[in-house]
Amino acid sequence: MSEVTQALPEFKPLTDVEKGIYKKLEDDIPNLHFLSETLIFQCIRGWETEDNRYDATVENVKRIIAFRQKARCTELLSEPSEDVDFFLEHWGSEIYGEDVHGHYFWLEQVTTIHAPELLGRFDDEHMKDTRSVLMEALEVKKGNAIATSVNTPHKHIYVMDLSGVTFGHFSSSVKRVVKNVIVEMGNLYPESVHKMFFVNAPFVFRAIWGMITPWLHPVTKEKTYILGGGEKLLKEFEAAGIPRASVPKVLGGQAEPISLKSLIEGWRVSGAPVTPPAIKTEVEKEEEGQKEEEVQKEMVEEGEGGKSES
Repeated sequence: MSEVTQALPEFKPLTDVEKGIYKKLEDDIPNLHFLSETLIFQCIRGWETEDNRYDATVENVKRIIAFRQKARCTELLSEPSEDVDFFLEHWGSEIYGEDVHGHYFWLEQVTTIHAPELLGRFDDEHMKDTRSVLMEALEVKKGNAIATSVNTPHKHIYVMDLSGVTFGHFSSSVKRVVKNVIVEMGNLYPESVHKMFFVNAPFVFRAIWGMITPWLHPVTKEKTYILGGGEKLLKEFEAAGIPRASVPKVLGGQAEPISLKSLIEGWRVSGAPVTPPAIKTEVEKEEEGQKEEEVQKEMVEEGEGGKSES
């Protein structure tokens, strides 16, 4: 790992303050480990800029756990579902190469997102639940679903190709789709984006950008870029640490796509490589407590025995 990569906050271990937050979360949220170690780590840093950091973290961790239980996020990757299949047919999503830090390049295109069909089938909440299948697939591909180390590249680069966008793409209903399934996903998968690019952006998009920015957190705004296309775009990518070999051919690079749809279809056969949530039953908790008491009793007895021999 290069010194530049090590300097990124993402790759730094938890500080003493963050370790304290982790311990307190374990005490205050019994089902905390319904989340992966990596996602807990991301939550701890996801709300570090809030005035009341710990309360904001607790509130959002509970919200994320509730969402994941309701949406059955892990099961979405392995269980056949007509809704998921419909969504994947109408929302194209692909990953490509990596940047110099190991972040995957994730591309979605306006022309492969069929908003009218999706809006005809899903309401806002159902859309968000189903959209999470793509996020889960990406997290598994990155290794976050089984990772126990916090020093891995758990972020990705998100790119939206705006080629072909018109004012019609920004009707109130379509904007609702964008808000619910892109912007709000950032709150359910905090600290997951390294950089975000809107590319091949025509004037029409730049004109309505002001309507989108109020949805974005200030930290997200700082790592969001609106770019054109062609050779200048490739140079912008290279400056951001993304080599041409990792950029999609459709954007002028050399990388071939891996569709998230194909990964999900494969996992339905072989099973997604995920670690089940570490949720203890009340019986398991009681048995664990009894074992701890027995160990402590043995330690005391050994200590007393040692004293009598001295």
